[in-house]
Amino acid sequence: MDGGESPSLNSKAVQLSHRFQSLWFKLTVAFLLVALVGVGLVALLANRATTAGFRHYVIQGQLTDAQELAGQLAAYYTAEGDWGGAAQVLAQGPGQGRGEGRGGGVGQLYLADANGRIVAGASSRELGRQLDRDVLVNGLPIEVEGTTVGTLVVSNAWTGALGHIEQEYMGQVNQALVWGGLGAVVAALLLGTVLAWRITTPIRKLTRAAEGVAAGDLTRRVGVYSRDEIGQLAVTFNQMADHLARADGIRRQMTADIAHELRTPLSIIRGQVEAIQDGIFAPDAEHLAPIHDETLLLGRLVEDLRTLALADAGQLRLQKTEVDVITWLERIVAGFHPLAAAKDITLTVDAAPGIPRILIDIQRMGQVVSNLLANAIRHTPEGGAVTVQARSNHELIVEISDTGPGISPADLPQVFDRFWRGDRSRARDRGGSGLGLAIARQLVEAHGGRIWAESVPGAGAIFGLALPRSS
Repeated sequence: MDGGESPSLNSKAVQLSHRFQSLWFKLTVAFLLVALVGVGLVALLANRATTAGFRHYVIQGQLTDAQELAGQLAAYYTAEGDWGGAAQVLAQGPGQGRGEGRGGGVGQLYLADANGRIVAGASSRELGRQLDRDVLVNGLPIEVEGTTVGTLVVSNAWTGALGHIEQEYMGQVNQALVWGGLGAVVAALLLGTVLAWRITTPIRKLTRAAEGVAAGDLTRRVGVYSRDEIGQLAVTFNQMADHLARADGIRRQMTADIAHELRTPLSIIRGQVEAIQDGIFAPDAEHLAPIHDETLLLGRLVEDLRTLALADAGQLRLQKTEVDVITWLERIVAGFHPLAAAKDITLTVDAAPGIPRILIDIQRMGQVVSNLLANAIRHTPEGGAVTVQARSNHELIVEISDTGPGISPADLPQVFDRFWRGDRSRARDRGGSGLGLAIARQLVEAHGGRIWAESVPGAGAIFGLALPRSS
């Protein structure tokens, strides 16, 4: 065996690396760091506040015990007029020489004159020391006839020292802070781990579902267990998967429909050509005509598919021209009068006066109106009527209504789908390729407009389109 690492160790190293890079690990570490920083700051501030407050309490306790001494010093100053012999009076104070007062602190009493300079105290080394204003403020003033002539202070006020009892008490407080902080960190770690797991679990499910969709499994969905951003992400993912599945179904159906549409004309062409090759049919105009007709049908189908492809890709070019709406509609309708007359159908234009001119691609929108008119005449029985209505407000509205059998409510939402026919069994010469209404919708939407269909079974159908005035 060589000296390289074993595959199992490499695999474990990769898994460990992925775990450290996972969102769950990062969130857990983030929660832990926040907890550590927060608990550390709270413990530090609590320790400082507790120490300062307790020291102030000890100092004030000793000064409270020295109230009688302050009166004696005031009487001494009144009698003598200075602090020359104040050391003897001060030596009789509570706790002097023993380091005791209320609370048992080690602080010693010192006397400062009116200027804040120590003139008497337990230690000769402090004599002459100039005290800060903050120390004097925490002292016990000695007043004579309303004038502060001195201040009793405790050495703790500037040394910060605490006695054994105070230090033991503060040690217990600090220990409580430490244990409380550790408990808070452990609780934060546990809660952070659980929270990170709850956050990342749906994300992992989304990842697995996305991998399944990427692999072609469009049935994958994820559960929605919350209404937060992750829940909204799950809803959006499911909607995306639904759209992809629907688009895939449409693509498959479209492929099958195209194959079906191509099969019949190609079969006719092949049959006619083989019959001519075998000498069954003579290569004359009568037997070449079906080939020509089916070739034209294939050409129209290919052109329709090309138009749809350009519209889907957003590359459909429009050559817009300003037109008079009423004249434009009447010209289109005039071309359908012979077809309507052959079925004894009344074909009329009902346009409101004063419709302004509009900017459109005349050829493309003429294709839309012609398709709607042809469908209306095809489905209107003999003796019926087809009406083209036009009006304008903030947009141009054109509606084509007929007196045919109408469209069933189940079929109405699908009338603009590609290769859709209300009667799938009807002949092509009666039903067309099934792309006309799909193309009409694409062309209208390319103009920034909308198209719709309304129908009551047995009472005819209405196909309408609306174009913005500024299209």
